[in-house]
Amino acid sequence: MKLGDILYIVAMVVFAWITFAIVRGNFQRKFDEEGRRRDLVDPNEKIEKRNEKLSGEEKNSGQ
Repeated sequence: MKLGDILYIVAMVVFAWITFAIVRGNFQRKFDEEGRRRDLVDPNEKIEKRNEKLSGEEKNSGQ
C-alpha cells in the first residue's frame, strides 16, 4: 500500500468517527432523561413536574 492510500483510510475513519459523534450528540439533545422528545413535551406538564419536584424537596427539608 502506498502512503497516500494509508492516509486516505485514516482520514475516512476519522471522518466517520467525527460524524458519528456529531449525530449522536444531536440525537441525545433531542430527548430528556425519560426518553421523551423535548420539542413534543406539553409546557404545562413541565410546570407541573417542576412544582412536584419543588414540593418534594420542601417535604424532604422539613418545611
